[in-house]
Amino acid sequence: MIEAMETLLGAWGAEVISPRLDVSIRSPLAAMSDEAAGGGTGGSRCLSTVECAVVMSRATAAVDAALLAMATDEPVGLGSRGRVLQRLASLRYGMHPRILVAEQCRLLAVSVRTYRTRVDELHVELALALPGVVAARVTAEQAVPAYAAGQVRLKLAKAAERESVAAVKRRRAAGKSYGRALLASKDGAA
Repeated sequence: MIEAMETLLGAWGAEVISPRLDVSIRSPLAAMSDEAAGGGTGGSRCLSTVECAVVMSRATAAVDAALLAMATDEPVGLGSRGRVLQRLASLRYGMHPRILVAEQCRLLAVSVRTYRTRVDELHVELALALPGVVAARVTAEQAVPAYAAGQVRLKLAKAAERESVAAVKRRRAAGKSYGRALLASKDGAA
């Protein structure tokens, strides 16, 4: 078991099952059927991917993308083995309340020993997949015009910080020279 991957997957699971992902954007059709049925609550789980992208952290999105990439067919992903690992991840980390290991083994139709081996395999495969996913996300973000604008803002902020530090130094130097001039005028008057 890789402890860092366990922690990362735990955080991924907590965000996936978080009620913050339950975005209640009422669908017009749901509203019509609710009124026809005599009331109720409308809405659906995350009608828009925009809301999900805003709510999910970057780490969670990277883990999610890595799990999806592992579940794709070979040569890109791991094929059926990747889908088994993705199901394991969703059962182990993405269920509320948590399911006991024995119940997870029953649902996966594996022994406890095989389960532990697959958890280790999940951690290793995720550790191998994450750097590529993160690099692809960074490359995709750099292609967006907002990234270039952010870089310009960063340069302007750094220049403003340098100017601010220089202004503080100039004020201190002016204060010191003023103090010396006062002392010199007192010495000359005495």
